[in-house]
Amino acid sequence: MSRLMQFAGVALVLTGAVFSSALAQPATFRDCPAAENCPLMVALPASPPGTLIGSPASEEGRLDSETQHPVSVPAFALGKYEVSVAEYMACVNAGGCPHPEWAEPGGTHNIETGSGVTDKRMAASISGDAQPVVGVSWHNANAYAAWLSAKTGKAYRLPSESEWEYAARAGTSTRFWWGEEVAQSGRPMACCRGCGSEQDGKGLYPVDAFQANPFGLHNVHGNVWEWVADFYCEDFAKTPADGTAQPKVAACQEPKPYDDLRVFRGGSCFYEPRQMRASMRLRNTPDFRNQTVGFRIARTLTPGETPEEKPAK
Repeated sequence: MSRLMQFAGVALVLTGAVFSSALAQPATFRDCPAAENCPLMVALPASPPGTLIGSPASEEGRLDSETQHPVSVPAFALGKYEVSVAEYMACVNAGGCPHPEWAEPGGTHNIETGSGVTDKRMAASISGDAQPVVGVSWHNANAYAAWLSAKTGKAYRLPSESEWEYAARAGTSTRFWWGEEVAQSGRPMACCRGCGSEQDGKGLYPVDAFQANPFGLHNVHGNVWEWVADFYCEDFAKTPADGTAQPKVAACQEPKPYDDLRVFRGGSCFYEPRQMRASMRLRNTPDFRNQTVGFRIARTLTPGETPEEKPAK
């Protein structure tokens, strides 16, 4: 049985778990030229009434920290892709961002001069221009957002957990945007340890790999974990109902203290399928870096704003 959901003028028809667009996908834009390695953004509509995030108690692989609850997410923009090496290195070269761990001058994990075996083995997979940038901390991701904001005059930032999950689901309610199973008709849909892709547990894919979700976003499941803005709260139902990021609050220190932990979402090529579910939440300190964690950039849209693509040059 099909039903129609309306996303601020974009009609999507749902049959089972997968949407097909009755009109056009959300518009894409850049706030500075592609030649300057500026990220391609997707202007996402506000969430419809009754939007749920988190997982139902019946979901396979769920954790207690995924309490399902309603949220109201205003319109915002999100990167069509995970931030790429080329995009992040533009910030490094401009003096706005620290080097990723694998390119840190004199660092243990430097793929050319360091002693880290894993980084060297993955060198081609983590250093190519079109690969997702990894080896970046929550602080590094925020430095990139601040640099891009200064460059464009627009409000770039990390997405909130609510924004991230709403965008990843794109109107669906299943474990993955394409359904409940990790593959679709035997075809790999993502990279994880058990997804059936050639890079499972070995390396990473370019940011434009695999089929995009109904909002046009690539790799919301698998490939690399993506930092979000929130402080970690064990009770996901305490997430702000207005879609903003979870601040550091005393109520989130129970049943045990999570004093300064942040959140990343989406899973990676080195984690199992259950860990790339749309509702899966992982936490770590804001200075944590390794070969499985990157990020996707968000931008605030002002009321009534219609972003426009900047010229190529």
